[in-house]
Amino acid sequence: MNAWGWIVLLVLVAAAAVGWRLRRYPGGWRPAFAPEYGAARSDLDGARRALRDLERTARKELADARSAVDAAAAAHRRQVRDAEERIAYLRDPGRGGYRSELGPLSLYEHVLVVSTYEFSGDLPLHDVSVRSDHTRTASHLYLIGPDGRQHLVTYPADDTAEEHVRRFVVDVHNAIAAAKSFRLDRPAQLRQAKADLQRVVDDTSEQEDARLHLEEVTARQSGDLRIPAARQSLDAAHDRWQERTGHRPR
Repeated sequence: MNAWGWIVLLVLVAAAAVGWRLRRYPGGWRPAFAPEYGAARSDLDGARRALRDLERTARKELADARSAVDAAAAAHRRQVRDAEERIAYLRDPGRGGYRSELGPLSLYEHVLVVSTYEFSGDLPLHDVSVRSDHTRTASHLYLIGPDGRQHLVTYPADDTAEEHVRRFVVDVHNAIAAAKSFRLDRPAQLRQAKADLQRVVDDTSEQEDARLHLEEVTARQSGDLRIPAARQSLDAAHDRWQERTGHRPR
């Protein structure tokens, strides 16, 4: 922007400031700017500020109370949804969380996913057994699925270190033990999850407390005489300004 552009901008800003002040203190240049009207302007500003502060405080208090009602309702919905998702998981856990993988085998919380040329599918861990042996040239991992069929996966030593295969077998054994324990405990967990859902659905105490607080705030504000009194004080300040300048502020 060149020098003339800055000058024009400054003129526009100054004009806007003057216009705002003339609207705020109607009656012309002297009431808006002259020192002898300073007390009158302060009187008007004080009345405006008192009403504005009271109204702002009341609006914030009411908005906070309404937000608390919304937050309590949202929290209750979230708790119900979490309880329902827990039941859905216990009814059909699916693969579960990912654990690790080694070549064509991927280990999840409840299944071992096999993807080889001979076989591709999910083997439920609670009904799977696994063993391995190792030679100088390769590691061999044997899987027995629920139908009794065996699956062989070979890892050439040049591609996969024996240590990695052994570690993966340990992970699978541990996952099998956890899956069997989960299968045994699942009926009891499902019963508990259903009871938890009913408890969460029935517990609306936080929502009721929030609604009660909103009702209290609304009732108290409707009976609060400070804002009406502040409006009357502002009207009186407007009257005094009008009596002196012949113009009534908005």
